[in-house]
Amino acid sequence: MPNPNSPDRPSSYQNMLVHIIDDDVEVLASCGFFLSSLHINAQMWDSAMTFLHNTDIMQPAIVISDIMMPQMDGKMLQQHLQAQKSPIAFIALTGRGEISDAVTMLQLGAVDYIEKPIQLNRLQHTLDKALQLTQHHHYINHCQSLYNTLTNKEKQIATCLLQGKLNKIIADELHISMRTVEVHRAHIMEKMQAAHLSELLKKLWQIQST
Repeated sequence: MPNPNSPDRPSSYQNMLVHIIDDDVEVLASCGFFLSSLHINAQMWDSAMTFLHNTDIMQPAIVISDIMMPQMDGKMLQQHLQAQKSPIAFIALTGRGEISDAVTMLQLGAVDYIEKPIQLNRLQHTLDKALQLTQHHHYINHCQSLYNTLTNKEKQIATCLLQGKLNKIIADELHISMRTVEVHRAHIMEKMQAAHLSELLKKLWQIQST
Protein backbone atom coordinates (compact mmCIF):
# COMPACT_ATOMS: atom_id res chain seq x y z
CA MET A 1 0.00 0.00 0.00
CA PRO A 2 1.37 3.46 -0.94
CA ASN A 3 2.62 5.62 1.88
CA PRO A 4 0.18 8.55 2.20
CA ASN A 5 3.12 10.83 3.01
CA SER A 6 5.04 9.82 -0.11
CA PRO A 7 5.03 12.00 -3.24
CA ASP A 8 4.24 8.87 -5.27
CA ARG A 9 0.48 8.77 -5.67
CA PRO A 10 -1.65 5.71 -6.52
CA SER A 11 -1.71 4.71 -10.18
CA SER A 12 -5.37 5.83 -10.34
CA TYR A 13 -4.10 9.41 -10.53
CA GLN A 14 -2.08 8.81 -13.68
CA ASN A 15 -4.98 9.59 -16.01
CA MET A 16 -6.80 11.94 -13.66
CA LEU A 17 -6.85 15.67 -14.30
CA VAL A 18 -7.25 18.23 -11.52
CA HIS A 19 -8.59 21.64 -12.54
CA ILE A 20 -7.71 24.62 -10.35
CA ILE A 21 -9.93 27.65 -10.79
CA ASP A 22 -9.08 30.95 -9.11
CA ASP A 23 -8.71 34.56 -10.23
CA ASP A 24 -5.68 34.93 -7.95
CA VAL A 25 -2.50 33.97 -9.85
CA GLU A 26 -0.59 33.37 -6.61
CA VAL A 27 -3.14 30.80 -5.48
CA LEU A 28 -2.97 29.08 -8.86
CA ALA A 29 0.81 28.94 -8.64
CA SER A 30 0.93 27.54 -5.10
CA CYS A 31 -1.78 24.97 -5.74
CA GLY A 32 -0.09 23.96 -8.99
CA PHE A 33 3.21 23.53 -7.14
CA PHE A 34 1.61 21.23 -4.57
CA LEU A 35 -0.02 19.09 -7.25
CA SER A 36 3.17 18.80 -9.27
CA SER A 37 4.99 17.64 -6.13
CA LEU A 38 2.37 14.87 -5.89
CA HIS A 39 2.88 13.98 -9.56
CA ILE A 40 -0.72 14.87 -10.37
CA ASN A 41 -1.68 16.43 -13.71
CA ALA A 42 -3.21 19.86 -13.24
CA GLN A 43 -4.64 22.65 -15.37
CA MET A 44 -5.02 26.22 -14.18
CA TRP A 45 -7.95 28.49 -15.04
CA ASP A 46 -8.46 32.12 -14.06
CA SER A 47 -12.26 31.91 -14.30
CA ALA A 48 -15.07 29.37 -14.23
CA MET A 49 -16.27 30.49 -17.65
CA THR A 50 -12.86 29.86 -19.23
CA PHE A 51 -12.82 26.42 -17.62
CA LEU A 52 -16.26 25.54 -18.99
CA HIS A 53 -15.46 26.77 -22.49
CA ASN A 54 -12.34 24.60 -22.73
CA THR A 55 -13.21 21.42 -20.82
CA ASP A 56 -15.26 18.30 -21.46
CA ILE A 57 -17.19 18.24 -18.20
CA MET A 58 -18.55 14.75 -18.85
CA GLN A 59 -15.13 13.19 -18.26
CA PRO A 60 -14.05 12.20 -14.73
CA ALA A 61 -11.94 14.91 -13.13
CA ILE A 62 -11.51 16.97 -9.97
CA VAL A 63 -12.17 20.68 -9.65
CA ILE A 64 -10.66 22.84 -6.93
CA SER A 65 -12.48 26.14 -7.26
CA ASP A 66 -12.39 29.41 -5.37
CA ILE A 67 -15.78 30.37 -4.00
CA MET A 68 -15.62 34.12 -4.61
CA MET A 69 -14.99 34.92 -8.30
CA PRO A 70 -16.44 37.44 -10.76
CA GLN A 71 -19.02 36.43 -13.41
CA MET A 72 -19.52 32.84 -12.20
CA ASP A 73 -18.59 32.07 -8.60
CA GLY A 74 -17.76 28.66 -7.17
CA LYS A 75 -21.30 27.91 -6.02
CA MET A 76 -22.73 28.73 -9.45
CA LEU A 77 -20.12 26.52 -11.09
CA GLN A 78 -20.94 23.64 -8.75
CA GLN A 79 -24.65 23.99 -9.51
CA HIS A 80 -23.96 24.05 -13.25
CA LEU A 81 -21.90 20.86 -13.10
CA GLN A 82 -24.62 19.14 -11.10
CA ALA A 83 -27.36 20.29 -13.50
CA GLN A 84 -25.38 18.78 -16.39
CA LYS A 85 -24.88 15.53 -14.41
CA SER A 86 -21.13 15.94 -14.71
CA PRO A 87 -19.08 13.27 -12.88
CA ILE A 88 -16.56 15.92 -11.80
CA ALA A 89 -15.84 15.96 -8.06
CA PHE A 90 -15.95 19.50 -6.65
CA ILE A 91 -13.70 20.89 -3.92
CA ALA A 92 -14.36 24.41 -2.64
CA LEU A 93 -11.42 26.72 -2.02
CA THR A 94 -12.17 29.25 0.69
CA GLY A 95 -10.72 32.41 2.15
CA ARG A 96 -11.47 34.05 5.46
CA GLY A 97 -15.15 34.63 6.14
CA GLU A 98 -16.32 32.10 3.54
CA ILE A 99 -16.73 29.02 5.73
CA SER A 100 -20.52 29.33 5.88
CA ASP A 101 -20.63 29.40 2.08
CA ALA A 102 -18.38 26.34 1.96
CA VAL A 103 -20.65 24.45 4.35
CA THR A 104 -23.61 25.25 2.09
CA MET A 105 -21.66 23.83 -0.85
CA LEU A 106 -20.94 20.67 1.14
CA GLN A 107 -24.68 20.29 1.66
CA LEU A 108 -25.10 20.63 -2.11
CA GLY A 109 -22.67 17.80 -2.79
CA ALA A 110 -19.12 19.22 -2.73
CA VAL A 111 -16.49 16.70 -1.61
CA ASP A 112 -14.99 19.08 0.94
CA TYR A 113 -13.50 22.53 1.30
CA ILE A 114 -9.90 23.67 1.65
CA GLU A 115 -8.96 26.89 3.40
CA LYS A 116 -6.30 29.26 2.13
CA PRO A 117 -3.36 29.08 2.58
CA ILE A 118 -3.48 25.49 1.36
CA GLN A 119 -1.98 22.78 3.57
CA LEU A 120 -0.44 19.83 1.70
CA ASN A 121 -1.77 17.11 4.01
CA ARG A 122 -5.28 18.52 3.84
CA LEU A 123 -5.04 18.73 0.05
CA GLN A 124 -3.89 15.11 -0.25
CA HIS A 125 -6.69 13.78 1.95
CA THR A 126 -9.35 15.74 0.08
CA LEU A 127 -8.02 14.72 -3.34
CA ASP A 128 -8.18 11.05 -2.37
CA LYS A 129 -11.86 11.40 -1.48
CA ALA A 130 -12.53 13.35 -4.68
CA LEU A 131 -10.83 10.73 -6.84
CA GLN A 132 -13.11 7.99 -5.53
CA LEU A 133 -16.18 10.17 -6.00
CA THR A 134 -15.52 11.21 -9.60
CA GLN A 135 -14.76 7.62 -10.61
CA HIS A 136 -17.99 6.49 -8.96
CA HIS A 137 -20.05 9.19 -10.70
CA HIS A 138 -18.46 8.34 -14.06
CA TYR A 139 -19.34 4.67 -13.57
CA ILE A 140 -22.96 5.56 -12.80
CA ASN A 141 -23.17 7.79 -15.89
CA HIS A 142 -21.77 4.93 -17.97
CA CYS A 143 -24.35 2.51 -16.59
CA GLN A 144 -27.12 5.04 -17.25
CA SER A 145 -26.02 5.53 -20.86
CA LEU A 146 -26.14 1.76 -21.41
CA TYR A 147 -29.55 1.52 -19.74
CA ASN A 148 -30.90 4.24 -22.03
CA THR A 149 -30.32 1.93 -25.02
CA LEU A 150 -32.85 -0.60 -23.68
CA THR A 151 -36.36 -0.77 -25.12
CA ASN A 152 -39.34 -0.21 -22.83
CA LYS A 153 -39.99 -3.96 -22.67
CA GLU A 154 -36.34 -4.63 -21.84
CA LYS A 155 -36.51 -2.03 -19.07
CA GLN A 156 -39.58 -3.79 -17.67
CA ILE A 157 -37.79 -7.11 -17.62
CA ALA A 158 -34.64 -5.53 -16.18
CA THR A 159 -36.73 -4.17 -13.30
CA CYS A 160 -38.17 -7.62 -12.69
CA LEU A 161 -34.68 -9.13 -12.66
CA LEU A 162 -33.55 -6.53 -10.16
CA GLN A 163 -36.48 -7.57 -7.97
CA GLY A 164 -35.17 -11.14 -8.03
CA LYS A 165 -37.99 -12.60 -10.13
CA LEU A 166 -37.47 -15.80 -12.10
CA ASN A 167 -38.08 -16.00 -15.85
CA LYS A 168 -41.33 -17.91 -15.36
CA ILE A 169 -42.71 -15.29 -12.98
CA ILE A 170 -41.70 -12.48 -15.38
CA ALA A 171 -43.37 -14.28 -18.28
CA ASP A 172 -46.60 -14.70 -16.31
CA GLU A 173 -46.67 -11.08 -15.11
CA LEU A 174 -45.94 -9.60 -18.54
CA HIS A 175 -48.12 -12.12 -20.39
CA ILE A 176 -45.31 -13.29 -22.66
CA SER A 177 -43.62 -16.65 -23.22
CA MET A 178 -40.56 -17.75 -21.28
CA ARG A 179 -38.69 -17.92 -24.58
CA THR A 180 -39.47 -14.23 -25.17
CA VAL A 181 -38.20 -13.41 -21.68
CA GLU A 182 -34.98 -15.31 -22.40
CA VAL A 183 -34.43 -13.45 -25.68
CA HIS A 184 -35.03 -10.06 -24.02
CA ARG A 185 -32.78 -11.04 -21.14
CA ALA A 186 -29.95 -11.90 -23.52
CA HIS A 187 -30.39 -8.53 -25.25
CA ILE A 188 -30.31 -6.76 -21.88
CA MET A 189 -27.08 -8.51 -20.89
CA GLU A 190 -25.47 -7.54 -24.21
CA LYS A 191 -26.60 -3.91 -24.14
CA MET A 192 -25.61 -3.47 -20.50
CA GLN A 193 -22.20 -5.06 -21.20
CA ALA A 194 -22.70 -7.55 -18.39
CA ALA A 195 -20.90 -10.89 -18.53
CA HIS A 196 -23.12 -12.44 -15.84
CA LEU A 197 -26.31 -11.72 -13.92
CA SER A 198 -24.58 -10.37 -10.81
CA GLU A 199 -22.78 -7.75 -12.91
CA LEU A 200 -26.05 -6.74 -14.54
CA LEU A 201 -27.80 -6.41 -11.19
CA LYS A 202 -24.94 -4.30 -9.84
CA LYS A 203 -25.27 -1.87 -12.74
CA LEU A 204 -29.06 -1.71 -12.45
CA TRP A 205 -28.80 -1.11 -8.71
CA GLN A 206 -26.31 1.74 -9.24
CA ILE A 207 -28.75 3.43 -11.63
CA GLN A 208 -31.72 2.98 -9.30
CA SER A 209 -29.83 4.27 -6.26
CA THR A 210 -28.97 7.64 -7.84
